[in-house]
Amino acid sequence: MTPEDRERLAKSRFQTIQLCRFTGVVVMILGMWIGFGDILREGGWRALGVPLLLLGAFEALWLPIILARRWKTPPPE
Repeated sequence: MTPEDRERLAKSRFQTIQLCRFTGVVVMILGMWIGFGDILREGGWRALGVPLLLLGAFEALWLPIILARRWKTPPPE
């Protein structure tokens, strides 16, 4: 693997992790808005909002760690 390939791979992995974090935060905000706001129902719809909030939290907080650990291990040669 050439240095240019390594740099391209590192950039794409960094962008993937940042995209996971960003979309996770967006899903968390949407879950809070649905669960505790009046967007879909008067008084909120917690049965839909709380799972979205938890899914967004997983995506924003844990998925980047899982991806980084997976990518950190050296590939078999």
